Amino acid sequence: MMTATKKRIVFSRETWEEMRSDDYFREVIEVIEDREALSKAKEQTEYFVDLEDYHQNRMMRENV
Repeated sequence: MMTATKKRIVFSRETWEEMRSDDYFREVIEVIEDREALSKAKEQTEYFVDLEDYHQNRMMRENV
């Protein structure tokens, strides 16, 4: 069973376990968990460099 609201999606434990046992869904869940961890880390840090910004700055330094 799954319940969806504007801000949350809640799965029953049975559905969660079923999804975790499937390789495809387990990968999706891991990506979502990693994304949440990254979002939380971005909020807690004072300074975060976007990969594209870092690459551009590095290329400018190499060309000087």
